[in-house]
Amino acid sequence: MKRLIATSLLGLMAYATPVLNPQGIIVNPVPTDLEVQTWVDRDPAGLGNATYFFGDKIRIYTRVNQNAYVYLFNINADGQIDLILPNAYSPGNYLRAGETYSFPEPGARYEFTISGPAGVDQVLAVASRQPLSLAQIADIRSGQMRVQGAGNLARALSIVVTPLPDRDWVSDAVRYNVQPRLAVNPQPRPPIYFISPVPGYWVAWEERDDTEYSVAYRGGDVEQIFGYYHRDLTSKGWVKVRFKSKGGRKNPAYEAEYRRGGDRLEVRVAPRGAEMIVKLEWGR
Repeated sequence: MKRLIATSLLGLMAYATPVLNPQGIIVNPVPTDLEVQTWVDRDPAGLGNATYFFGDKIRIYTRVNQNAYVYLFNINADGQIDLILPNAYSPGNYLRAGETYSFPEPGARYEFTISGPAGVDQVLAVASRQPLSLAQIADIRSGQMRVQGAGNLARALSIVVTPLPDRDWVSDAVRYNVQPRLAVNPQPRPPIYFISPVPGYWVAWEERDDTEYSVAYRGGDVEQIFGYYHRDLTSKGWVKVRFKSKGGRKNPAYEAEYRRGGDRLEVRVAPRGAEMIVKLEWGR
């Protein structure tokens, strides 16, 4: 009798079957407190509106809120799959919570170059509390993929993650546009200033346009966050010409203006509810 009861209880511990979203990306149908974010360098907010032209370089970012193994795949418009992480140059894919990782990382011996066909590409991130076996999907040393097509990749990953406990994996994806480089297409003007989010702080959202950048952290210390941006600016030749502290000790907010040659940049750090908002504005 005890054996029958135990068997029925084990039967209740069924693992959730992964599902596919409309873009053919694998999704965990069970809510989990493990989170992964991925974005590309021209779209820090992950809105899917970035455009790259043939021959452009691309950098891919990812972050997890808990220590996890992260796997990154690029899915071309024609269904070709490229393994981004792990790879022969960056085999380590166990990432620490709250830290932002870029691929290629600074000083890497490789780079990612945009090629055809034109269309919409996707970067898929899968994070897991346990290492996954990619033996049936790719050869990490050579970078050779054993599956092609978004649907085939999703089915292969479904098999890989199914044995895991329901809440031990999660996915995220970002889309970007790829176009041929035409003489009539003006190239985007590079921003005056760019910096990755503060390491160790969880990002709630980001927004960017040609003249400003905003990021919201989940809580944080005004002085520490401002100091991160101040140190980076001064290391790049910016000079602080104005500084103002508002709000008093209980609710401080910082404003500062920096100059470098003919360029001007303003930094504002202030709490708003449970978030700490950083806004950078620049001009020439």
